[in-house]
Amino acid sequence: MFEERVVLGNGFCMEVVFRSAEDYRLSCRKGNNLLVDYKRDGKRHRMVACGRASVYEFKSVEKLRYEFERDAQDAQRQG
Repeated sequence: MFEERVVLGNGFCMEVVFRSAEDYRLSCRKGNNLLVDYKRDGKRHRMVACGRASVYEFKSVEKLRYEFERDAQDAQRQG
């Protein structure tokens, strides 16, 4: 199991909880606003980015982390 929470000086909070490919959540928030969220929801992998929810095609932990970090950086740039 891996858990990490990073609070950035600009008000953003990044949180990663990873138990397995079947049980994980990666999120980026600013205050109480959820900006990016990747998680296993029941039998599906789901993501929220740019205000849009969709099914996420999980391929590997490395790809998951890369795509989450990319979307979180985009969200931070947008403010």
